[in-house]
Amino acid sequence: MRILYITQYFIPEACAPPNRAYANAKYLSQKGHKVVILTEMPNHPKGVIFDAYRRKIFCHEKMDGFDVLRVWVYATPNKNFITRLLFYISFMILGFIYAMINWKQYDTVYVTSPPLFVGAIGIALKHIFPKTKFIFEVRDLWPDAAIALNELKNKIFIKLSRRLERACYIISDKIITATNFFKQEIIKKRINKEKIVVVRNGTDVSNWIKVNDENISDRLGLNNKFVVLYAGNLGLAQGLETLLYSANELKNEEDILFLLIGDGLENDRLKTITETRNLRNVMFFDEVPKEEISKYLSIAHCGVVPLKKSKVFSGTVPSKLFDYMACELPVLLGVAGEAREILEESRGGLFYEPENYYELSKQILWLKNHPNIRTQMGKNGRKFVERFYDRRKLAEKIERILLELKAD
Repeated sequence: MRILYITQYFIPEACAPPNRAYANAKYLSQKGHKVVILTEMPNHPKGVIFDAYRRKIFCHEKMDGFDVLRVWVYATPNKNFITRLLFYISFMILGFIYAMINWKQYDTVYVTSPPLFVGAIGIALKHIFPKTKFIFEVRDLWPDAAIALNELKNKIFIKLSRRLERACYIISDKIITATNFFKQEIIKKRINKEKIVVVRNGTDVSNWIKVNDENISDRLGLNNKFVVLYAGNLGLAQGLETLLYSANELKNEEDILFLLIGDGLENDRLKTITETRNLRNVMFFDEVPKEEISKYLSIAHCGVVPLKKSKVFSGTVPSKLFDYMACELPVLLGVAGEAREILEESRGGLFYEPENYYELSKQILWLKNHPNIRTQMGKNGRKFVERFYDRRKLAEKIERILLELKAD
């Protein structure tokens, strides 16, 4: 097959969507399929285009057996409704132009969302090349999530976004969702359930190896500390102030330290809360290279997976859950619904009510006081993701979906 894989975020940007797209593209190319990634000039999460890609409109690269086509986007550190809109629309327009310039009679156009605007590229290509199969992947429910986070408030744009969402569902030949909850929500929008398939998030198990690096502990002053870790996007959806309130609740436990690794829109606000409350048991650390992150997870004693308390997020299964498990890190999960079911099935950690810092604090103390059970939870999690959530196995499932669709 010839596959045009459209994702706004991609390697070397460090977050879950690039990792998922990279794993899929690599697997499909290794199986003999011609894969072309269409993506942006990397700038996430700071909104500053990386040095190697500045002053370029288009860029063509080779990566692990597949091609990567990059286009300029309007990126800025100043995030507001207008700048976000320009960011999304610039990729939509230039992405479509570059796809047309490099059109190779693809069998399949695979679009992964959010952002929702990438779906418009798939719709346009489907209209121009009707024999090409259009796959629409839904990793989060948009615009529902944007409305829940109060990022999208304009009634006109909400209406337009819902129209675009519905058009993507109707025009696509197949819809792949990351959770069963997403599938049910899409069915409620009067979309044929037969065209919807669930392929959950996962992780590249081989990338996660528990390595005790004493140099990191020494450098960060973490020796003799019980480390509660969060590693990932410091964004609106995560509700990370819950961790800070928990840190405040536990500030008299001198051996407990909260380590937040990453960057994002909430970075400055979270640091302000930390300084205002004089939380000396909280440490922020900038993004860590992908090849180094296992070492940081290995020095922690538990990893927190938080999201805001919302119906939209109760159906989300963050890939961070599987990353922590793969590194034998016991999980403290603040996400209800499907994610909780997975955690309990794995026996790899403990659940706390989303945004309930008091309950999170209790679970942290319980894990701290039960080291043997904590170790067993880590081992349980690793075995569980090896068996069910290795991204290579999930990519194999996607390949079967594409081949079946092509044969129709």
